[in-house]
Amino acid sequence: MRQQIEHLTFGETSLVRTTTVEQMTLMRSGQPLKIVLENVYLESPQGELQKFTTKMSQAGSSVRYSGDVSADGKSLTIVTYKPSGEVANRDKIVWEPSAGGRFRFHQLFTDPPLKPGDTVEASVLMPALNRAGKTTVTAIDKEEVTLLDGSKQSLLKAKVMEQPSKDVQMESFYWLDETGQMVKSFAPAQQFELFRCSKEFALSPNKEVSFDWALDTIVPAPGMPKEDRDQLDKLGYRVTLTAGDPAKVFANEGNQAVKAIDDHAAELAVYRVPAEGKLPAGLPAMQAPVAADREASPLVQVSDPAVKALSDQVASLKGTPSERAIVLEKFVHQTIQEKNFSQGFLSAAEVAQAKVGDCTEHSVLLIALLRAQGIPARGAMGLVYVDYGEKHGFAYHMWTEAWVGDRWLPLDATRGKGGIGVDYIKVTQTNLSGSDAFAAFLPVSQVVGQLKVEVAP
Repeated sequence: MRQQIEHLTFGETSLVRTTTVEQMTLMRSGQPLKIVLENVYLESPQGELQKFTTKMSQAGSSVRYSGDVSADGKSLTIVTYKPSGEVANRDKIVWEPSAGGRFRFHQLFTDPPLKPGDTVEASVLMPALNRAGKTTVTAIDKEEVTLLDGSKQSLLKAKVMEQPSKDVQMESFYWLDETGQMVKSFAPAQQFELFRCSKEFALSPNKEVSFDWALDTIVPAPGMPKEDRDQLDKLGYRVTLTAGDPAKVFANEGNQAVKAIDDHAAELAVYRVPAEGKLPAGLPAMQAPVAADREASPLVQVSDPAVKALSDQVASLKGTPSERAIVLEKFVHQTIQEKNFSQGFLSAAEVAQAKVGDCTEHSVLLIALLRAQGIPARGAMGLVYVDYGEKHGFAYHMWTEAWVGDRWLPLDATRGKGGIGVDYIKVTQTNLSGSDAFAAFLPVSQVVGQLKVEVAP
């Protein structure tokens, strides 16, 4: 990550421009994925946000946003752009005049430098999530830290809690020098560790990292049936989170019922949802679709020429909505010819053109084709049980839900089996609408690295 802070003067107006560039390469099933996040913020010297731009690039694809705070500071207009530069979406959201960007975040540590026992907080825009979150920093105490060059330094450790929504908190730790500058940071859930270093060191050859995001985050599940899982109508699980309440994190909706055990454990009952007929008695009431489950969005471009060309191939589909949904699941499975982890998250239009991707690409294209057929659809995110050689357990996954009649029918175009079984655990769902669509992935980040799953006897 590179950060530059500049103090600018325009006549009698003073502004602070903060530019950040974050670059990382993740290994997923042995395939590297490079992600670059570029942000520019304009703020007042007090850290009040005025404007921002964000560009997120991965695997040849990019998405760009710009934001402008109104003159009275009470609203923020966010524009989403297509790769061509055309406007794809425009949102206007409620804003706090005192909320800031990256400079305001920087001020929490440096103005003045923290001392052990200090606690400070502010509302700060979260990059790429396009929403402000309460950020609380608590200075703990000094400790000796080993740096990348092997040297040791006494630094102040601080705990940072970012809360983009009432049910989601993101924890990280910073180690600060005497001026409040970050020297080291660590995000426990994602296992990301950053060090401040010279440009020359940052650009030097990296040590090989063996961590694989897809394989090394698989969660074992003792007691999982080894055979005939596809024939089961119901399967129970006990899930435990080291930090957090799983009854508040996992979805009590769709094909899954959740019952709290204590503050860190819950029982999950996962049911097979039939395409038609009577629903299982233990399921929670199904919530009917909203308008955003039917409409196009910046990531689900129903009317894009490439999406429309695929939709036209199945325009003559007949049968009930559930029958058409299952046909579309298989159609997407066959259409995406190259199944790999080389992409991060492509839009439906990009998938329709490239016909490549993993679970996210299969899900978003199926959502677009379902909506093109007049069937409300949304994405579901959570885990699926997999067998990867010697690795067995729950891997992080995305699939699709289609509203047919009176129910959300789960579908998975990565497998194309005509629905899903009971070896899926759902965390949340999203219609991928608006400028904060990527915020839908936050609940999943809450369970990475701290989840334990056991199959109920």
